[in-house]
Amino acid sequence: MAKKRAVKDPIAVALDDVLTVVQNLFILEALKAGMNVDDIRKILRIDKWRVSNISKYMKQEMKRHKRR
Repeated sequence: MAKKRAVKDPIAVALDDVLTVVQNLFILEALKAGMNVDDIRKILRIDKWRVSNISKYMKQEMKRHKRR
């Protein structure tokens, strides 16, 4: 017999998406201000890889814009 999938509340899904976007914006602004990656991680209570991935992306974009 197949398992029934749990029905996800669309409002909860939307709020999770909003939370993710706000956290990403906070990470970007905190990195611009010169905050330490570990401090950002502790404030938001998220994994270190997420902050470092956003940091790497931001550095790549800044290099790309300087070349233009």
